[in-house]
Amino acid sequence: HFTCFYTADDVAAGKPQRNLREAARRGYIRDQGLRVRKDGSTFEAEVVITALRDGTGKIRGFSKVTRDITDQIRAREFEAEKIAAQKASKAKDDFLAALSHELRTPLTPALAAATYLEDNAEKLPPEFAEDIEIIKRNVQLQARLIDDLLDLTRIARGKLHLELEDCDAHTIIRNALETAQSAIAAKKLKVATKLEAKEHHIRADCIRLQQVFWNLINNAVKFTSPGGEITVRTFNDKQARFHFEIVDTGIGIEPQRLASLFQPFEQADPSVTRQFGGLGLGLAISKRLVDLHGGTIEAESRGRSFGATFKVTLDTLREGAAASGVKNRIAGKGSRPLRILLVEDHQDTRRALSRLLTHFGHCVVTTGTVATAKQIVGSDQIDVLLCDIGLPDGSGYEVAAQARAKRRIKAIALTGFGTERDVLRSKEAGFDFHLVKPVNFQELQSVLDQLAA
Repeated sequence: HFTCFYTADDVAAGKPQRNLREAARRGYIRDQGLRVRKDGSTFEAEVVITALRDGTGKIRGFSKVTRDITDQIRAREFEAEKIAAQKASKAKDDFLAALSHELRTPLTPALAAATYLEDNAEKLPPEFAEDIEIIKRNVQLQARLIDDLLDLTRIARGKLHLELEDCDAHTIIRNALETAQSAIAAKKLKVATKLEAKEHHIRADCIRLQQVFWNLINNAVKFTSPGGEITVRTFNDKQARFHFEIVDTGIGIEPQRLASLFQPFEQADPSVTRQFGGLGLGLAISKRLVDLHGGTIEAESRGRSFGATFKVTLDTLREGAAASGVKNRIAGKGSRPLRILLVEDHQDTRRALSRLLTHFGHCVVTTGTVATAKQIVGSDQIDVLLCDIGLPDGSGYEVAAQARAKRRIKAIALTGFGTERDVLRSKEAGFDFHLVKPVNFQELQSVLDQLAA
């Protein structure tokens, strides 16, 4: 019987009879939906029912052509899911970019003010020095948490790209130790360095490698009690591979938790998060970065209260290969003063940065709008454009394009947008450098020194 091809729900709803009536009225009907095979299984089908008439026009019956379209339906559903996933991914990327910008922007003036006060410590009562250092250290920590969240997202999506160059691992380690120095000093930790590797040039992304070493050093500092000891050591094995080890006298790690230590959002013990804070991302990111470099990272501990050891192993460059590494950072005033146009609509950031750049010896003009910035760039009275991207009457890309047309003016993007796509877009717009808020002022000074040379 004709109805045996329909599901029980369709039969109960009168669909078979309705389809026949419609075919009789229109001549044919095309329908899609579930149909039933002889064995009782169902499938997605496209059915064409055609009314058959005799010479007088009287209906003598119906023909039915059924086509299995299960594969086509699945393909369409898969494509729809793919498009939805792509839209969701883009929406997530856009949200993270906006969130990053909003979180970074207020950190910039706080870090600029702390840096300015630190550089003028002799003018302040001595008891304020430690407070200034606390402010600076915690602003930098907050910035690192934001970076960790974004890095983990990039790594998970395969969007983290390495800029490989010849790196001096010892220089990178010293820089990482320098970055952590304030936290080390705050806990009065004893740090011993034994950089004994004779082969320490590595083909790597120097900035990312420094991030790995900083994460491990910061981890040791965080979990070591005041007055404790940390030892940083490097050496080569028989295959001339580079080994980095950091040993601390901290709280240690329970053996059963070592396996999950490098998983995102994991810490050695749930109570650790409550006591020491953090998101549990640093080690996960470090492992993925080391993996991308073709190396290994591992942790060892005899248990609680016995401290921990973290080890990183990387291949080295053969003897004689030149290594650029990350240059040792030099704080202080540049080689010559520059005429800088600072374009920033966040008033606190504009004020704090202007004061700090003036302190560095530069002549600074400020504005918060694209229109005024274009006028100043057009006057040809500046050497460097230091410009935010998101501005109330346009974007920093417009200002950078005009600066590039002048050729002589160098442009630096200073923004809370820090994805690879953001960096690429700023370079295409005409920016020579892209710095992410809250700006590392040693890095900013280094860039200005390059432009002043």
